[in-house]
Amino acid sequence: MAMLILIDTATAAGSVCFSENGKVLASFSHSAAEDHAAYIADYVHQGLNQLRLTGAEIHAVAVSAGPGSYTGLRVGLSTAKGLCYAWNCPLILLPTLDIMAEGYRQLHPALPEKGFLLPVLNSRKDEVYAAWYKTDGTVVEEARPVQLREEDFSGWQNHLPVWIFGEGAPRLVQLLPPTLADKIRLDTSYQLHAAHMAQLADQAFHSGQFADLAYAEPFYLKPTYVGKA
Repeated sequence: MAMLILIDTATAAGSVCFSENGKVLASFSHSAAEDHAAYIADYVHQGLNQLRLTGAEIHAVAVSAGPGSYTGLRVGLSTAKGLCYAWNCPLILLPTLDIMAEGYRQLHPALPEKGFLLPVLNSRKDEVYAAWYKTDGTVVEEARPVQLREEDFSGWQNHLPVWIFGEGAPRLVQLLPPTLADKIRLDTSYQLHAAHMAQLADQAFHSGQFADLAYAEPFYLKPTYVGKA
């Protein structure tokens, strides 16, 4: 039995869930990025009260570790670290695009066996973050920055049909060549949520995939940037 707290603040939406053995027991969320710091800790407090738990009964805290909003990732990880220090429990870092792929699979269990998933997050003005997965969840290409105005999309025909989703998906799809159009499925309805972390976090917990509390950092994928986007 593993009682976990799941935290996601990688995008404009923020959420906290409590899960046990991969099943979500309580869920809290908001949709404005500026609210992350104000609400995440309170969601934890609400969840503990709702489920009548104490910090001593939490086995680990999992956080969406990036890529994503620099500020959001720092808020989520700092909160998770604080809880882990206070309760002497392990920290689990989960790649944000892995969470998105898993969440999409959960929401769409009838996806064809021979297909691909491409979760996309916004980055700078002419850039997004993306990663490729098979519809069974297997990683095909790790998360990386995609330069929208410089990317050579010719090789993408090897990963079709593909379901493209996430906040950065429309920006990417509009630049894809027409020759790929009939094999692309753009889904603008997907919303990243901490609930999509439950099974991944449970697997990480039982396999002992814990981060070092002192040195854990977000998965930025590139150096932090100060200046005009």
